[in-house]
Amino acid sequence: MNRLAPLALLCMIGTVAASAVTCQQLATDPAAGLAGNTAIKDLRIQLIPAGVQAPAGRGRGPAVQHASYCSVQFTYSSRGDTKDGYAPGQMQHIRIAIGLPPNTQDGGSGKAIGAWNGKLENLGGGGCAGSVGATTSATDEGYVGSSTDTGHTTAENGPGQRCDFGVIQPTHQLNKGMIDDFIYEGVHQQVEWSKTLAKAYYSAPVQRNYWNGCSTGGRQGLALAEQYGDEFDGFIVGAPAFYWQEFRLADAWPALIVKDRLAEKGKTLTAPQFAAATQAAIKMCDVHGLDKVQDGLVDDPRSCNFTARANICGATGAPGSPNCLDADQAAAIDEIWAGPKNEFGTKVWYPFNPTITLGLTGVFGSFGSIPASTAQVMSYNHEDLTIPTNLLFVDKAAIRAAGNPPGAITYAEEAALGSKMVDDLMETRSVDLSKARNRGAKIIMWQGTSDPAIRWTHSLDYYRRVATYFGKGKADFDALQSWFRYYHAPGVGHCGGGEGPSPVSIFDNLVSWVEDNKAPDSILAKGGSLNPQRTRPLCAWPKTAVYNGTGSTDDAANYTCQGNLDADPKAVCSMLHTQFGGEDKKAVDDKAKGIKASACK
Repeated sequence: MNRLAPLALLCMIGTVAASAVTCQQLATDPAAGLAGNTAIKDLRIQLIPAGVQAPAGRGRGPAVQHASYCSVQFTYSSRGDTKDGYAPGQMQHIRIAIGLPPNTQDGGSGKAIGAWNGKLENLGGGGCAGSVGATTSATDEGYVGSSTDTGHTTAENGPGQRCDFGVIQPTHQLNKGMIDDFIYEGVHQQVEWSKTLAKAYYSAPVQRNYWNGCSTGGRQGLALAEQYGDEFDGFIVGAPAFYWQEFRLADAWPALIVKDRLAEKGKTLTAPQFAAATQAAIKMCDVHGLDKVQDGLVDDPRSCNFTARANICGATGAPGSPNCLDADQAAAIDEIWAGPKNEFGTKVWYPFNPTITLGLTGVFGSFGSIPASTAQVMSYNHEDLTIPTNLLFVDKAAIRAAGNPPGAITYAEEAALGSKMVDDLMETRSVDLSKARNRGAKIIMWQGTSDPAIRWTHSLDYYRRVATYFGKGKADFDALQSWFRYYHAPGVGHCGGGEGPSPVSIFDNLVSWVEDNKAPDSILAKGGSLNPQRTRPLCAWPKTAVYNGTGSTDDAANYTCQGNLDADPKAVCSMLHTQFGGEDKKAVDDKAKGIKASACK
């Protein structure tokens, strides 16, 4: 749907001069900035015809029918070597892909200019990135689409999700140049070049500039909102992978508990045992607070009081062997659900809540072994890609029980080291989004509560900090509603999937908010493994979907957004953890979130 006003359409069409270039001529047109630019390497330009096209890069999935578009790919390299924080002799190498719907010169039609609707949809990456993604999700809808590998290749990531590019192994130093490209400069160049090439190709100004990303793409969106928010009209921020070092270290907590609490006793946990405990927790906490519908989904897992002791073999309602637990196993699961704590008993980071099913293997949610994500954190903290992950322990007692191995470090000590060594490079910790707010940009952030990759309270943490910053010490969510809204999706996994309904057309909700001033009090969600036809409204925080009492409980029309999930003291107090840089200390970050810690004792 094209929401540009008719007058704006006429003005845009009137600006298309005879000097408009073809797709191939972008390589030689001075206005495009590519020709003769020493920072541009390996330029590849091609007008892709409409038809069945196999997806590329991160655009996984079956081959589908796509509209024609002008494909521009190149490597941007403007700095390098040790003076700019790279390895000796290494040059910056940010690969950028930009897709442009055909202009009139290339036969485009039907939109504002050719097949272009006048807007940009910059697309985010995933994981450690390392390859450019397909832009067809944008170009098929008439947007100029863009993507980047954030300055490194898949091979430079190393095994799994290690992100090995951040360490210069021969000299045991952080590759600050590559890290900056990954966190900031890669997406900055992606966006700037999409604007430049759009203006050159269509001989017309960009009318709207959007960001759309989830996971790493969500983190990228928040970084751009903070640094360059005055250049955007709107952001979709899904399950943002910011607080990078914190959450990727926390990925190891389940494995550490099994290693340090059970293995020393000759015990372990099985995936079916953990799954049984998870299902028991969901059953108990399904109907709670404002949630009166028994549907297999827990609205706010922060308030779930279930203990795995209920699944101890022989207990009333516990499963039978082999999925029941002994006392040690139950205590281990409860400790996993409580989350990482330091020697003072203060929570260091957010836990895998009781609605998340963990497996024996995998990068995320593993309790079979320390995941590659945590190996990345440790390798960055110690500036060594060979640092043994078996030197990480739950606490000092676990180190003593293991015989005090040389180099052993507790979880809290490792977290504090990361704050000192790496965190300021990996992301901004600022919640000052004034550039985006003052521009009039809109931000939609969302996440599933059963996300095993990034704990959902992680994004709620950020939203609360923003609310407290702009509320001058009070978490004033109402003050954010005119420009920044957060939506939690019960039972949904990482960027979608899982047992609960996922957003249907969230990008359209953003466009409608920006261009039609229709603020989304709720966002339609549909599907989930429990019922693929189920629909629900996702509500702007702190409201939640409340059943009206009549009609199908699987129909979104029978729900309204009501209440205040922040009215539950237990839920609010669960948001407290150690202060940045003081992960091995007792103090909590109450002031930054507008929480009275004294009321949480």
